Amino acid sequence: MLITTPLKYAAWHFLPGHATRQLLSVFHVAYARIFRRPPPPPGTPAYVFHYRMTYLLLALVYLSYNLYDASATMEPNYYEILDLAPTADENMLKMAFRQFARRYHPDRAGAQSESMFIEVRDAYDALKSPVKRFAYERFGPEALAWSQCTTLREYVRHGLLQASGFYIVSLCSLVFFSFVNPSSTVSYWRYIMLAFTAVYELLFLLNPSPAPSSGTTLSSVVFTDPTIAAHTSFFSFLWPHRVPYQHVRFLHTLWVLGCFALSNVAPVVFPAPSPEFQENWILNEAQQISTLSAAVAREANVQLTTLFHSVHGPRTGTAASDGTFPYLGELPNGGKPADEVVGLLAQEMEHLILETQMRADGGPLKSAVENAVERRKREAGRVGLGRRPSAQGPWVQQNGNGNGNGNGSALPVGAASPPVWKERVLGYVRGRSRSLG
Repeated sequence: MLITTPLKYAAWHFLPGHATRQLLSVFHVAYARIFRRPPPPPGTPAYVFHYRMTYLLLALVYLSYNLYDASATMEPNYYEILDLAPTADENMLKMAFRQFARRYHPDRAGAQSESMFIEVRDAYDALKSPVKRFAYERFGPEALAWSQCTTLREYVRHGLLQASGFYIVSLCSLVFFSFVNPSSTVSYWRYIMLAFTAVYELLFLLNPSPAPSSGTTLSSVVFTDPTIAAHTSFFSFLWPHRVPYQHVRFLHTLWVLGCFALSNVAPVVFPAPSPEFQENWILNEAQQISTLSAAVAREANVQLTTLFHSVHGPRTGTAASDGTFPYLGELPNGGKPADEVVGLLAQEMEHLILETQMRADGGPLKSAVENAVERRKREAGRVGLGRRPSAQGPWVQQNGNGNGNGNGSALPVGAASPPVWKERVLGYVRGRSRSLG
């Protein structure tokens, strides 16, 4: 490896920050010469913006370097050692092994190549079996040592069981870090990245073998079969001679690097708000809520005052309002609604609650209410057609028919009679039938 693995991961905690400070000082010198003005001093918004962008750039560069290092140091598979494509059939495999034996046989290349020759020879003997070849391509050279497995199902079951160990350890690590630092803003994204890694690994492990001798029928949409001409898989495009277990190991490295990068980059590029900023934000929100509440209270007061003005007058036996619509003045009774008006409103609310409850309960009460409403609707229809009910209600005789007369007569003698449909037949059920109809 270009850098040892522990040092490569530990460098995330100090290397991007140190490199950012050094590079930012050079950038500000060039900034002053090019734009002919002093660079922003530390602590200003412009300086913070420059620092964040420089840190992000260097973090991406270091992440790219780590990914390249992980790819370059990946151990070659047996196909690459034999200089053979993973889609090769048994005859091509045999020819490639013969050429390999001519070059690296211990009698020709010396004793130093003996261990590699024995390993490749054993691998060649195993790869001649379609089942072992399938297991090797997905689970690596370790699968060739699983002597307890003989069928494809056994290899897949044992391989998935072995692969679950990585996710058990990773999940326990995430839970531990979440417990140690519960306020971390990237914990959620670590879990999401681990879930995507698990899904993609399953796609690799259960994808059909690129070898023509494989009889599996499982397919993948994201990672396509390398036997087809068009390579739409990103990993197949980058490394066409690699097999799934190498892609899986690269995925594991990618997840670990992603966690380190996310944990160090996110707090710098997207810092948590300071206590002063949070306090100012809360005060601003509280002020906006107070302003909106005052506006709602004023609007409700205007509507309530308009309602009280509209019900004062002969119909309720109270002093009429002197104002006109929208009744923005005070009420006649010293700014307070009359007791008669309050009593009528309270009675109307009681009726409304009772009627709603009776409708909700169902049964005979609901039927009785609906029949009463329908009966009043029919009476209202007859009144609209000119058929006046036989007797006027006592409320109409006392309060008038809506034209200001309290004796029950519509107009003085000699005046032209208005259309009958304008007459008001008032009462609770009549009024409720209008609102419910």
